[in-house]
Amino acid sequence: MHIVFYIIQIVFVAVVATVLASYAVRHYEVGAGVGDATGDRLSLAEAALGVAQEIGAVFAAIMLYPLGFIMRDTDLTTLTRGERPVILCHGYMHNKSAFLLMGHRLRKIGRNNVVTLNFGPPSRRVPFFAERLSETVKTALMRTGVEKVDLVGHSMGGLVVRYFIEQLDGAASVNSAVTLGAPHLGVKTAVFGIFESAEQFMPGSELIAELNRAVPASRTVDMSAVWSDFDSIILPHESARLPEPYSSVKVGGVGHVAMLFSGRIFDEVRRAISKDFPQQGFANGVD
Repeated sequence: MHIVFYIIQIVFVAVVATVLASYAVRHYEVGAGVGDATGDRLSLAEAALGVAQEIGAVFAAIMLYPLGFIMRDTDLTTLTRGERPVILCHGYMHNKSAFLLMGHRLRKIGRNNVVTLNFGPPSRRVPFFAERLSETVKTALMRTGVEKVDLVGHSMGGLVVRYFIEQLDGAASVNSAVTLGAPHLGVKTAVFGIFESAEQFMPGSELIAELNRAVPASRTVDMSAVWSDFDSIILPHESARLPEPYSSVKVGGVGHVAMLFSGRIFDEVRRAISKDFPQQGFANGVD
């Protein structure tokens, strides 16, 4: 038992050091003119609280991480017929445990058809995960009998959502989509990625160029991006914004991982996916 507590202490110290280092990099980059400096206008107390919340979020994410491998891969077998599903897509090097709190909150507001995915291994790339998402969407629609799903993607998961919509003809199957801290224009911090797959998140990468050459699907999909000027991973911060004509919403003072736990971020998610719910049409016209 002492060994367990010792390991937890080591993990916590490592998290503190890593998060503080990430905010030191962010402060330097913003000072050099990279990214929105609005987050630096927070008071010292507000900034300290934001950093503390990010530390707590990262530590919680690490502690919850093993649950992602023992949770059911999806909830597709228990979907309620006639209710539009919401599918949650996690970020790089994470798993479905990322959405434990958000999934709980969604169920509390009446979204019973919550599906979470595990994307792996992390050495694979966004198009591979988007194919996985495509198959999940098809199964969810077949089991519920509705015509469309809602999608939520955090970080890399936001690119998976966007790739599915714009590159795999997923627009017809999506009612609304929201991305949280997704590197739509690429991020400089991708150089710290463990696997070669991290290079796909660099500004100017083949993936980023492909996505931003795409014809926007906004005429049929209500897609929006939620981003934070206090994000120490998405640098420059504006990279998390979607190009026009999509919409983007800035939420200040929230770190990259803290987005998964933030009540303000959840409010934006709830607003984005609550349109035209719960009245749904059926793909086959009958229940």
